Amino acid sequence: MNRSLMETDMQDTTVKSPIARKPVARRRLMIASLLGMTTLGAVQVLPAVALEMMGENLGLDFQQKGLMFSLRIFTAIPILLLIGHYAERPYKRHILFWGLMALVLGQILTAEAVAYGPLLSAMAISGVGFGVVEAIVAPLVAQLYPKRSAWALNIINAVFALGMVIGALSAGELLQAGYGWRISFWLWILPPTVCAFLYMTPRYPTPSPHADSFHVTPDVKGFLASPLFWLLSAGMVLAGGCEAGLTSWAPNFAAEELGASARGGAWTTILYGSLMAAGRFGTGALVTRIKPFRLMVVSAVLCGAVMLGLYFVSTLTTAWVLFALGGLFIACFWPTLLAMASDHISIGSTSLFSLMAAAGVLGAVLVPWAIGALGNLSGLRAGILVLPSLMAAMVVVLFAASRYMRRNSNSPQQ
Repeated sequence: MNRSLMETDMQDTTVKSPIARKPVARRRLMIASLLGMTTLGAVQVLPAVALEMMGENLGLDFQQKGLMFSLRIFTAIPILLLIGHYAERPYKRHILFWGLMALVLGQILTAEAVAYGPLLSAMAISGVGFGVVEAIVAPLVAQLYPKRSAWALNIINAVFALGMVIGALSAGELLQAGYGWRISFWLWILPPTVCAFLYMTPRYPTPSPHADSFHVTPDVKGFLASPLFWLLSAGMVLAGGCEAGLTSWAPNFAAEELGASARGGAWTTILYGSLMAAGRFGTGALVTRIKPFRLMVVSAVLCGAVMLGLYFVSTLTTAWVLFALGGLFIACFWPTLLAMASDHISIGSTSLFSLMAAAGVLGAVLVPWAIGALGNLSGLRAGILVLPSLMAAMVVVLFAASRYMRRNSNSPQQ
């Protein structure tokens, strides 16, 4: 009888013992994320650098060019929302793999496009890959570094800007050398393929209410009931729109309004992306010393002033300086708003990051098209005026969010 009880106790102990888990592949996943965001930045900027030649080759006006960018980003919105739900489950590596393969396919189809319709289809397929990477990489990095999320998110977004520089430099030099616009898209097939295989490891961090003493919950209803969520999302719409407007139209503005060559147009993006990368690396250090809202308000005012200056610019050198400063001042918004949402609403939640990113993508859909539509009516200089108006609205949103947080922190605990 005693022996039977002892055997039963031993069986119970065996059943209840936790299953040993392999350690999280932190280094591999961070390398994959750095490469993935670098690739995303490069791939995003390729059409912008080649836009003038693509327009001549395929007979596109300003509005068609703007719609091309908007469709690519619009496709990412449902992907972001869908992935935000399913990526909390153990499918991340497979979703990332096939999302990056969609990016590869989009590159191939863009390089092969001979008319506007197929080009739009290729952009839509690329948008699927954009949505997957944007939905998963940021929250994954926040889960890898839960106690340093602002730093980690600024680093990961800084390499996105670095990717823009690399992509613009490679595409601009190839165009200047007379290789045509299609070769640039073929060259950027290998990096996302390598990145896709790097993500194929089962050793991901597991979001749980007890991980690192942080509470992780994909409570979408709770997000939607929070005024802070809506205010930060409004900020994401404005930030995403301004960033996409600058990224999409900088080279074409230089070519159309200032008569720049392919290399000269590419250098607007190179300088813009370089200072954006520097700004994001710097933001990662600054957010530990000054309040994020103060940093963003000052950046919004300066960015708005710089963007207004583009309306009056008369030389390419001045345009380079203004676009570079625009990259520096726009740098802080996207990663800092995401980090604040993670810190104050739900840490490391893929659902939250997907909803926030979808808001940013919504702005990125509307603004490039709006600039192109105004460009058709009144010239590209008039279209650029959309950007300083976004920064003025950003100041209002930031003050509203700051007031809400201050009032909420001073309210008595229930």
